[in-house]
Amino acid sequence: MQIYAPMPSPINKIKNRYRWRIIIKCILGNNIINKINLSINSIKISNNTRISVDINPNNMN
Repeated sequence: MQIYAPMPSPINKIKNRYRWRIIIKCILGNNIINKINLSINSIKISNNTRISVDINPNNMN
């Protein structure tokens, strides 16, 4: 598994919201999906912050 450092998205701001991306490269399986879900659920985020996960994105923009 390779986890790359957070970086601004190519379109780094939409509707006054900043966007960041973290790229994770790995062999996809249920165990990896479960670990990602557990990690996201354990993060304390503010009310105006959202996290989304795109598995095998068609477009990296």
